[in-house]
Amino acid sequence: MTKVLLVDDVYTARSMIGRVLHHVGRYEVYSVNSGSDALAFADLNTMDVIILDISMAGMDGLATLHTLRTHGVRCPVVAYTARSEQDLGEFVSQGFSAYVPKNGNLSELLATLRDLIGR
Repeated sequence: MTKVLLVDDVYTARSMIGRVLHHVGRYEVYSVNSGSDALAFADLNTMDVIILDISMAGMDGLATLHTLRTHGVRCPVVAYTARSEQDLGEFVSQGFSAYVPKNGNLSELLATLRDLIGR
């Protein structure tokens, strides 16, 4: 099973993505609602991939990513956001492994996860 940490401050987004990934059957999904909770969780657990919302209250996704990397987290991190002013190149230059827009269609997210983890 692939361990996925899902970080989003919107409960409905976490719930929907978690249900879809669980239904696929190859993912063990853990979800938290803030960047600080993601840091605490990642300090105690090794993940295969992290799905990280960018626009969150408190510590946003960019700050969370930089702090995760400082703490030694090296797994792929997917920027999953409704923000449209940035493109893939800008997210990758910030240190993300991939960018998937929040548009209600989770097929792109699933394809991205398969590409990143090699399954």
